[in-house]
Amino acid sequence: MNMRTDWSGRQAENGGAAANGVTAVPSANIVETPDAYLLTLDLPGARKESIALKLEKGNLHLEATVDAHHAAEARILHRELRTTGYRRTFTLGDGVDRNNVDAEYADGVLKVKLFKTPESKPTTITIN
Repeated sequence: MNMRTDWSGRQAENGGAAANGVTAVPSANIVETPDAYLLTLDLPGARKESIALKLEKGNLHLEATVDAHHAAEARILHRELRTTGYRRTFTLGDGVDRNNVDAEYADGVLKVKLFKTPESKPTTITIN
């Protein structure tokens, strides 16, 4: 499988998901097993309910928001924590079963399992 990524982690346009901060590109690991591709992404600060995964036209899109690190009525004196969301797109090659995908999120880590189509799995050939 050829998996390409979109590294466009630019600041959101007016009204975007991160209009008051920066949209980050989450770090990812991609591992291939005989049956699937395992995608692991770091999303610190995101809540499970804020994560959106969507398969569309051969792409896996990820978006997540991060709640403010302070109370709404608080006055900010100094700010270094600006990440208010994550966004990344992976282009999936042939061989991914788009109807068989698992995802789980725990402790700031999203794990996505993209199962292979039967045609793309390794086959052992018996020699007579």
